[in-house]
Amino acid sequence: MPRATDIRIEEISFAYEDHLYRTPYMFGGRSVDRVTLLNVNCTVRTVDGRTARGFGSMTMGNQWAFPSSVMDYDTTLGAMKALAKRINKIINGYKEAGHPLDHFTALEPEFLKAAAEVSRELKLAAPIPKLCVLVTASAFDAAIHDAFGKVHRRSSWQTYSRDLLPRDLSYYLNAEFKGLYLDRFLLKRPVASIPLFHSVGASDPLLESDLKKRIGDGLPETLPDWIRFNGLTHFKIKLNGGDRAADIARILNIDRIVDENLSAAKQKQCKYLLDFNERCDNVAYLLEVLRRVKEAAPQGFARIQYIEQPT
Repeated sequence: MPRATDIRIEEISFAYEDHLYRTPYMFGGRSVDRVTLLNVNCTVRTVDGRTARGFGSMTMGNQWAFPSSVMDYDTTLGAMKALAKRINKIINGYKEAGHPLDHFTALEPEFLKAAAEVSRELKLAAPIPKLCVLVTASAFDAAIHDAFGKVHRRSSWQTYSRDLLPRDLSYYLNAEFKGLYLDRFLLKRPVASIPLFHSVGASDPLLESDLKKRIGDGLPETLPDWIRFNGLTHFKIKLNGGDRAADIARILNIDRIVDENLSAAKQKQCKYLLDFNERCDNVAYLLEVLRRVKEAAPQGFARIQYIEQPT
């Protein structure tokens, strides 16, 4: 039976927003110079009659969510847009009440079915992968969570408490999570600040000697410039994978530049995030990269806080 705090989605809509990058950005062996944002607005109503509007946005990251060697950028982006239209229709037709997690637990199979239909209708050379389905649906999910938080006058992150989400995680995952509740794994209060990682694209010029042509818009153009401009201490290092020596050299070069451009005090705060975008051939590839980085730059190795999508 629905609870008074549960919501129904009264209306949901979407629009697109296109942007050109200041300079091409390379990751996972692919270079992109533009991005399309999927922006979603929704209205929800609680069972006891309160309403709120929510907003969600997500990049249509077709280059990483739907990578293809046989379909071009516009084809995979077009498939994501066609899927977004189907997802919007599915959600507008869903009238059950619940927590946002309940809505998407119920609707995810329908989204996957819609993706298969779009793939067939567009005669795509490869079907839309599940990751791409989830990326496309995420803006809708975010909008509904945003509205749910607003209608209860809480941060969305504070709506996973048992008064609003009484089911344990076994309902959403599997029996291994019986007795575990989501709020156990989230902070009760937000921290005052969190580090922001500066993303270093795989083709970004590191030094003046790497610049083929200056942009000349007054903003930094090399990594030392960015370090000074923003006081950087956290770096997300995008790596192409597929070439162990090149990946190792990229990490070591960035580490050397960090050492040369940060004070000793700032160096102690430094953290790296390595992101291969699933381009490591296997686990052995990754372990060898880490071994050789540790051997060449122990301090740089110690700065590695997280490794994202290695294989």
